[in-house]
Amino acid sequence: MKKTLVLVVDRDDDFGVKGKINTPVIGVEECCVAAAALGIADPEDSDINALYAAVNIYKEIMAERNGEVEVALIGGNEKVGHRSDAAVVDELERVLSEVSPDRIILVGDGAEDEYVYPIISSRVPIDSVRKVYVKQAPGLEGTVYILSRILEDPAKRKRFLVPLGLIIVLISLVYMIPSIISYVNYDSSFSYVTTPLVFFLIGFFLLIYGYNTPELLSIWSKNWIAGIKNGSVTITFFLVSLLFLMVGCIVGYLSLEGLYIPSLLHGALWFASNALWLFIFAVLIYQIGDLVDMYISTKRIKLSFIIGSINLVAIGLIATGALDIVLAYFDMGLKINVFFALELIAGIVLALLSAILRRHMKDAIEAAEITKDAERDVA
Repeated sequence: MKKTLVLVVDRDDDFGVKGKINTPVIGVEECCVAAAALGIADPEDSDINALYAAVNIYKEIMAERNGEVEVALIGGNEKVGHRSDAAVVDELERVLSEVSPDRIILVGDGAEDEYVYPIISSRVPIDSVRKVYVKQAPGLEGTVYILSRILEDPAKRKRFLVPLGLIIVLISLVYMIPSIISYVNYDSSFSYVTTPLVFFLIGFFLLIYGYNTPELLSIWSKNWIAGIKNGSVTITFFLVSLLFLMVGCIVGYLSLEGLYIPSLLHGALWFASNALWLFIFAVLIYQIGDLVDMYISTKRIKLSFIIGSINLVAIGLIATGALDIVLAYFDMGLKINVFFALELIAGIVLALLSAILRRHMKDAIEAAEITKDAERDVA
């Protein structure tokens, strides 16, 4: 008779992070202990119900087949992605080597765990997949409660609210910018601007809430106060970068003096063309301050700073070339096509160089993590 494994996959490792359970867990009693541990740590986590459902399936099959069934729980990593999938594969291999099943019944609580199902099916045939849905209170009150609980989770809030806010902001800008230009140039009614402006503010608020901006600003201000007390050089570099930003705004504004500007769009393009590199230097100076501060405290240099700086210069060159082309089209700048092409090519080359460096750095980090995991397993 074929042996069946009832398997629960916890891709984001809630059992390990919240319940402090070491996975994989094999056996009905051990799975019940794991479910109780997570239930005490977070009674509202749906992974508890998935594991109890697996135990229920185990008992049903056990009554029918008398011992040709086993139940197990495997976990991934809280950083969902390649790390969690690699952890799931490692734990799956351990379970398969111990249980030696002929087929698997998968039990999960949502769509996220289904990403690893093809990995499992490549090793053992999957006979059935069971999704567990937690019963909630019916009606509007229950729906509002569920939504409020979802929005309290920073990861879910970022996943759902940020794309929605970004879409609203972009759509509102499509309608708001022409309305503002019409209002400034043709003295039209401001009422045409108010509706897209309201939607822009709604989308902007969703972005702020989705990225948890108030808490991030609070942490940032505390770090700054601590840096000032400890004599951090980042503060000095920040003030210099702020000075460059102010100079960039002044240079951009003065460049418009005495210049015939047929529309707000022409003025914005000319302002950006004259102030762009001062803004870029401001960002680079701030990053250099952060780099110096880290080197003083840890004697290390961040490779991400080098990659970020190359990317920033590449974006500046591409943006400069694009602005020069547009201004030349409006008869507001030089018409040197070779120079424009060199700017764009240099920017693209630097962007490709940054991508190559980032790829090599990512491979090196993954190799170091694999080595560290292997050393930990040996220990």
